[in-house]
Amino acid sequence: LSCEDCSMIGTTLSQQASSEEGIASELELISDVICGAVEDVAGCEEKLPSFWGAIAVALFNAEDGWFAPANLCSDVCAKKSLLWAPSCQDCSDRLYASVSYMADKEIQAQAIESFVNSEFCTQFGEENVESCKGGLKFVLPLAMDVLAQSGDFWITEFCATNIGCM
Repeated sequence: LSCEDCSMIGTTLSQQASSEEGIASELELISDVICGAVEDVAGCEEKLPSFWGAIAVALFNAEDGWFAPANLCSDVCAKKSLLWAPSCQDCSDRLYASVSYMADKEIQAQAIESFVNSEFCTQFGEENVESCKGGLKFVLPLAMDVLAQSGDFWITEFCATNIGCM
């Protein structure tokens, strides 16, 4: 897998994961788990889409998000490759490794810390900053655990359809 190919995969997936369609797909995966774990299920179902939408845009942004080339491809971009096109196996292997890493509790703690210590929650109004931070501590680990198990639902098709791997 070349640096260019990996970067294309990372950029494409970042754009897709933070798009309206991508966020809707993520919500299909995580909503039952998250809202099933709270007393106010109706309130959760009402608020989770906008909350997760804001999280996903930040978590999966193409500049420095989860699948951004700087994170997904740091190892392959440090060395030169003469491959002409990414293989579907290379694409799948890289994405499965990245997605499964979401289940790592230390990584989840780092993600929570990054969100909580940023200006992320101010977008919901000063009066909601503390509840936003509490929401992040609750939603992110559950969502990341579910997403870590989601690869079988989309990775192979993503690599074939969006990357045009061989």
